[in-house]
Amino acid sequence: MTPRTLDAIVRRDHQHGAGLVGFVVVAPTLLALTMAILQTGLAFHAKSSLNYAGFEAARAGSLAHADPTRIRLAFTRAMTAYYGGGRNAGELAAAARRAHDDLAGAVRIEILSPSKESFDDFHSPAAAHRLGTAERVIPSAALAHRRCPPDRPGCAADPAHNRSAQTLADANLLKLRLTWGIPRAKQMPLAGRFFTWALRTLDADDRDAFRSRLLAAGRIPLVSHVTVRMQSDAIESGAIVPRPVSGGGDTPIAPGTPAPPEPLPPCGSLDPLCTEPKPPSPPIEEPVQGGDAPTPPSDDSGDLPCP
Repeated sequence: MTPRTLDAIVRRDHQHGAGLVGFVVVAPTLLALTMAILQTGLAFHAKSSLNYAGFEAARAGSLAHADPTRIRLAFTRAMTAYYGGGRNAGELAAAARRAHDDLAGAVRIEILSPSKESFDDFHSPAAAHRLGTAERVIPSAALAHRRCPPDRPGCAADPAHNRSAQTLADANLLKLRLTWGIPRAKQMPLAGRFFTWALRTLDADDRDAFRSRLLAAGRIPLVSHVTVRMQSDAIESGAIVPRPVSGGGDTPIAPGTPAPPEPLPPCGSLDPLCTEPKPPSPPIEEPVQGGDAPTPPSDDSGDLPCP
């Protein structure tokens, strides 16, 4: 056996197992990346289902005086397809039960508009009497021709000064915020746990107790906002939340009020494109008559002054 042949045999023996090492290094990375991509797709599918169910819930609420019970019932019915659906009445009933059981503590529906302050500004005792309720009611008829309810012509209708920062037409917009968590059964193994861990780590100071409970239960929180026009008079309920404070003190800020501009930072010594603003030039003073001021030349033309 020649030395060259012996060297080739030794080199070939040293290469045994190199493919296995590369597979061990690359395969887990590709597997984790694939599972993360699939989990992202499942999250988009869940968000699409949440948006659809939110619109169905808002439509039901717009026709039912913003009743939270009717809103939640319509939301649960619209989520039946996400929990399996069915091809006959029995399968649909089973999917509806699964949706009802899972959504019992996994969804929160808030009515952001009309807010508590909207009822302070635009409630109508006559509309409440007509509907036979002791709660406050916001009328929804003839909005194009009214700034206030007919029985309260002197209401706080100016959104720049009232408590709700809304007009009567704005107060008749039903806006819902729906928070729901994707169940573990609808998540990819390991990837779903990574998603919840990342959300807990990146938003460790989250003050929302409901979202924290969803993450603690292994659910991935999703949020959807839906806005529709009221088709019936809104009745105040416990699901209606106060208007969030957007400014300091008790004075509300109108939605279209721009924030004051921030001052520009000082120019750096090495930035050739930055120029400091020039100070304003002093005003030009008018010459003072008398004293050292020169006297105007006399008129020797002999002409009389014009009347």
